[in-house]
Amino acid sequence: MAFVRIGQFKSLPDQADKLRLIYEAEAIPAIRAATGNVSAVLMQQHQDREAFMAITVWDTAEDAERYDRSGQAAAMVDKIRFSFAGPPSLTTYEAFGVPRRN
Repeated sequence: MAFVRIGQFKSLPDQADKLRLIYEAEAIPAIRAATGNVSAVLMQQHQDREAFMAITVWDTAEDAERYDRSGQAAAMVDKIRFSFAGPPSLTTYEAFGVPRRN
């Protein structure tokens, strides 16, 4: 089974586009390059354009924790923190049915 992390946050009304551009250009490539990362996406809600979910899928929980310990995750959050309307939340899941990479 894979390990999934979902970060949820809202942006300030005039910062959603800037947040999305930075995350897409900088965070997603860095996360995808991390050992054990299977996928990284940012989702912007249709009904509320200021609501986001950042979803990362990892081979193992240890891979995700290693990425966190590297300081890269905190550095990426710091790059978009200016746009947050409030504190982000983070939840984790075990994911079933995710194809294993060779």
